[in-house]
Amino acid sequence: MSNFRGIQCFQDNYLKRYEEKKMDGLQADREVEGTEGVDEDMIVTQSQTNFICPITQLEMKKPVKNKVCGHTYEEEAIVRMIESKHKRKKKACCPKIGCSHTNIRMSDLIQDEALRRAIESHNKKKHRQPE
Repeated sequence: MSNFRGIQCFQDNYLKRYEEKKMDGLQADREVEGTEGVDEDMIVTQSQTNFICPITQLEMKKPVKNKVCGHTYEEEAIVRMIESKHKRKKKACCPKIGCSHTNIRMSDLIQDEALRRAIESHNKKKHRQPE
């Protein structure tokens, strides 16, 4: 029985040291890459995520802003959504996750020229940089 405990203790210590070394290696890799403490899948700038329509999940070309809740959508997508809901005598809710605005109207939407220019500028810079 004491031999089993010795083997179990050895295995536990070995696994603990292995995990520590593995984590040290990951930490060193992240420090070299400059991404310490950042999940690689999450390296996306906030401004770029604001370019994505919550309905289409594509970059917006003609963004419109909801005056009531402040969220922005691709114009064609939100107009279709509102029209579809209203045809079925239903209210169109804001498609942004977590938003409590439950009755979007066409009159709530305004062109978001500043965002449109920001997206265009971002795309111009992206195409100028060598890949």
